[in-house]
Amino acid sequence: MTEKTVNLNGPDHPDFILDDYPLYNLNRTSATYIDAMSKALKSVDMDQPSWRVLMLLGDKNPSTVGELSRRSVTKISTITRILMRMEKEGLVVRKPYPEDNRVIEVFILEKGQKVLGDLRGLANEVYKSAFDGISNEDIISFTETLMKVRQNLSEIRQLSEIS
Repeated sequence: MTEKTVNLNGPDHPDFILDDYPLYNLNRTSATYIDAMSKALKSVDMDQPSWRVLMLLGDKNPSTVGELSRRSVTKISTITRILMRMEKEGLVVRKPYPEDNRVIEVFILEKGQKVLGDLRGLANEVYKSAFDGISNEDIISFTETLMKVRQNLSEIRQLSEIS
């Protein structure tokens, strides 16, 4: 078996190959994951944005609307509409923060906890399929690399906000 070599030239290099470009592959992988999760969620009458909010609240309950917006990479106006719908479904409740009424905290309700518990099994199947044949060490390395890339890109954004 021959090992494939990856061309690491950047987009400005004459020998640049798009299929070898890490950020292109990151974007394609993200889109493929979102599509797979959306199909799995649709089978149980759940949508991707609500699933994302439930996962975030399962990680940190309560969370502010601003935190949910930032962590889900969703505009505040969009996350507010999602939360309004989820509140009507009895999954979450929004309450003003006691020390500052301008800040809204979001709490996952018992029904939301149950739905989240049910969905975690579904998400685990997608996760297992995504990482089939990949070692734990490679998954850890991949995760660490993604976190470093995100940190690097955040620093660029912060620098441009200062300029």
